[in-house]
Amino acid sequence: MASRPTRLSITDKSLHVRCETFKVGYASYHEALDGAERAMEQDRVNPGCHLMPYYCERCGEWHTRNQKIVF
Repeated sequence: MASRPTRLSITDKSLHVRCETFKVGYASYHEALDGAERAMEQDRVNPGCHLMPYYCERCGEWHTRNQKIVF
């Protein structure tokens, strides 16, 4: 169902995708860290992981990824 209350909202900022990985790109490490914190607050993280920013050599922007912290 498309109108479920748990559906993620799309903002103009989240539409900024230039990378071939189709991940959201951030201009700086701090913006990516803020995005990772927002995603973790919304429980959009894999179990046993923490979202961490990383620099993408393909597009020159920052993305976030799941970093395993519990093995």
